[in-house]
Amino acid sequence: MLSHPAIFFDGVSNRRRTVEIRCTDKLEIHADNTHLASWSFPDIRIVDTQPGIIRLWSTQAPELARLEIRDAATRALVEPLCPNRNGPGSAQTASAWRIAAWSAVAAAVIAAAIWFAVPVLADEIADILPASWERPLGDAVDRQVRLIYSGQACTDPTGRAALKKLVARLQSVAKLAAEPDPIVLESNIPNAFALPGGRVYVLSALLEKARTPDELAGVLAHEFGHLSHRDGLRRLIRDGGTGYLAGLLFGDIGGAGAALFAARSLLNAAYSREIEANADRFAVAALQQLGRPTAPLGDLLTRIVGPESKTFSILSDHPLTPDRNNFLAQPAPDPPGPV
Repeated sequence: MLSHPAIFFDGVSNRRRTVEIRCTDKLEIHADNTHLASWSFPDIRIVDTQPGIIRLWSTQAPELARLEIRDAATRALVEPLCPNRNGPGSAQTASAWRIAAWSAVAAAVIAAAIWFAVPVLADEIADILPASWERPLGDAVDRQVRLIYSGQACTDPTGRAALKKLVARLQSVAKLAAEPDPIVLESNIPNAFALPGGRVYVLSALLEKARTPDELAGVLAHEFGHLSHRDGLRRLIRDGGTGYLAGLLFGDIGGAGAALFAARSLLNAAYSREIEANADRFAVAALQQLGRPTAPLGDLLTRIVGPESKTFSILSDHPLTPDRNNFLAQPAPDPPGPV
């Protein structure tokens, strides 16, 4: 009976043996006329292949047992006798399982980045994004804002001039990275809000409710605080995750879907009390630098919605509590400056 050369590891010791194999009804492994093992052909699996080398293992042998065949003729003889050579436990199956396992791990990592990493790092990401990127975002969202409110923009030159003058006074102390661009929209909702990039919207109902320029200045100064702290941008990154962040990075924020998402996310924003308190502090500091009182902001909010209400955007998740009202009711600087 013909014998064929091979190298054998028994899986118990680390000993490397040069052996001879014989093909009977089983694969017989011998060394120095000593029978070492008999492997049934249906139990044999290919566990590794390299150029010119094939390594076999039997499912009935120790897990680390290996039979290494380097001779091409021997390989051509043995392989066809092993019907399950690529079955469970083979290199092919193991590779497929490894690919599936690593694919699952990669998917889990990506999902974790979307749902956890990006929201957690939203503040840090927003801090490093250039301010110049916010203007295209504001331009794209502006169209959606006008559709959502479906109101006409005010074109009265006198009113527009007065609002621009007030905004310019606030900007002189706020020093926002993007020059504020005020727009008045017709609406029965008393509100004001600002978008990343400097777009500032005042709804006509708020102008009707405001009794003095100081009340309107207080609301605008609060919204300037959100712009200065980039709260809207942080909110978009936190809500939109990696998909929206990629849109910001590659400039793909002009699509209707992305712009609509951004508009609704910003208009429905409910900032935390800490964020709103920071905007209040910014407003108070700005108004005091201009020599203006801060109490009118609290007066306007109380008159519109009353204490403890959440129907006004500035009060979302931050009602006009006594502490907040007391903070806004600080004594006016002496002497007050013109608005």
